[in-house]
Amino acid sequence: MELLAAVCIGLGLSAAGGLRVFVPLLIAGVAQRLDLVHLSPALAWTSGWTALAVLGALSIAEGVGYCVPIVDHALDAVSAPAGWLAGALLSIGLVAPELHSTLASGDHLNGLVGQTLYATGLGAAAASGAAAAGIAQVTSAGGRVISTATTGGIANPFYAAVESIFATVASVLAILTPIVLAMGVLIVAGALFIAIRRRRAPKLA
Repeated sequence: MELLAAVCIGLGLSAAGGLRVFVPLLIAGVAQRLDLVHLSPALAWTSGWTALAVLGALSIAEGVGYCVPIVDHALDAVSAPAGWLAGALLSIGLVAPELHSTLASGDHLNGLVGQTLYATGLGAAAASGAAAAGIAQVTSAGGRVISTATTGGIANPFYAAVESIFATVASVLAILTPIVLAMGVLIVAGALFIAIRRRRAPKLA
């Protein structure tokens, strides 16, 4: 897996982590188990059978929780920092092995300059992953607010179910078609974010 693909997979999974914290971690673990991706030690634990079982149970519990009125808003508040952390972890977990391999193959890993490049790359990966998760979270929360305001919360369970499905599909596509998925997620998330900001902005008289 090349560095660019790793970056795109990390961004795709990170964005999915902004919708559901545990789903992309579960998919990453399954992908590692199937030898579809190479994860760093910081994330390789997700491929263990015990970890997969726990992540699977947590993914189901999180999805069900978002379908319960009032609980969904509480989960939004709790999952915000968790989503950023998951996004950063997923991005680093995918990028670190490929970045290490790229620098080592060019004999750029040794010395202060190489270590600085490696640390900078991991920092950029963490920041981009957290940002992708944050954008997805803001977009999701904004959509839920609109759903609550327009339907009195009646449509929120349906909205939550769609989110769970989208997070799962996006995570799978991030593994299978990373570059296309990453571009699509960024474009869709950006468009939705702008639309929600415009909708919530006060109208001038």
